[in-house]
Amino acid sequence: MLAVDSLEELANHESQWNDLVARCPTATPMSTFAWLYAYFHHFVNTSDSWVCLLAFRDDALLGVLPLVRSTGRSIELPNNPHAISVDAVFAPEAEQEVYRSLLEAARVQGQRPSAIVFHRIREDSPSMSLPTPGLLRYSDLAELGAYLPVPHDFEEYRKSLSRNFRNNLNKAANKLKRLPGVEISLLSGDDADPALLPRFAAVEAASWKGEAETAIQCSPRLMGFYGDLVEYLHRAGWLEWQFLETEGKPIAANLCIRLRRSLFVWKLGYDSEYSRCSPGSLLLEHVVRQASVDGTIDEIDLMTNQPWYDNWGMVWRPYLDFTGYWKSTLRGSAAYCGVRLKQGLRRFPLLRRIKQSLTELRS
Repeated sequence: MLAVDSLEELANHESQWNDLVARCPTATPMSTFAWLYAYFHHFVNTSDSWVCLLAFRDDALLGVLPLVRSTGRSIELPNNPHAISVDAVFAPEAEQEVYRSLLEAARVQGQRPSAIVFHRIREDSPSMSLPTPGLLRYSDLAELGAYLPVPHDFEEYRKSLSRNFRNNLNKAANKLKRLPGVEISLLSGDDADPALLPRFAAVEAASWKGEAETAIQCSPRLMGFYGDLVEYLHRAGWLEWQFLETEGKPIAANLCIRLRRSLFVWKLGYDSEYSRCSPGSLLLEHVVRQASVDGTIDEIDLMTNQPWYDNWGMVWRPYLDFTGYWKSTLRGSAAYCGVRLKQGLRRFPLLRRIKQSLTELRS
């Protein structure tokens, strides 16, 4: 077991980490070297510290558990709006052995913490299902995330969408045809140059995100984070850019990650000046059509939850918050009893009313 807490040392394990993620069927892009390196570099507060636990057998990397240590009594996996689903990664052939070793190392590194917290991980994650004799487990639904199984027959799939939505797509396509020099570029491999980040960021900022100052280019920290991220994703061969342009000017763009047989559409942007053409929707339609023809991916995963996803007939996947409380600590056992009690109060209205009455009597 190796505990790494410097970016320089972490970079020594980039290649093996990438190979491990590529073999794990439920690993998300947020669990890659690229994402965690960029996260630790730009987002860990000075009041916290981080450590990445690496499990080896001989010289082979079999597991990775990234952790943020704070001043509290629990430790947690990285989590913020730009890293929403960080999980441990295990070699499929040694999951149980590696998971136990990583948890024991986490307990030591955290100076015997009361709990370890996983934020918004997939319901089918091994972290949720592997035996953990030393932990009391509690999980709760965080939210649903959408993905689209790639259709075998695009035209039949399109017919399954609502008539109103199809009509809107047709109208938008007719308006787009009136623009000069319309082109769509789906860039992958060597063509997915990380230097295209400013080009993407300009499109993203040309809509409400720019006005609300939540766009990437509005924040030097975010530009630094995404600069590192796309550089390392490109080195792994996983970065993709998608652009819809008119006379060389991008009016819609997506930042994507192709991992195993999934295409993760992580960031989308469009120029609101061209909203009458619905450029974002037409770009996504082209991506779905092309995926149906290519047959190289099984799903287009947006991971998040937005109302407009229903227009595309997407499927919803549960993401769960999971906490493991160490039975060996009194604080951990007490915290577990507390969350189970709260869960019971939510399920039984009478108990909730009794608790409310007691609270009012004490106030």
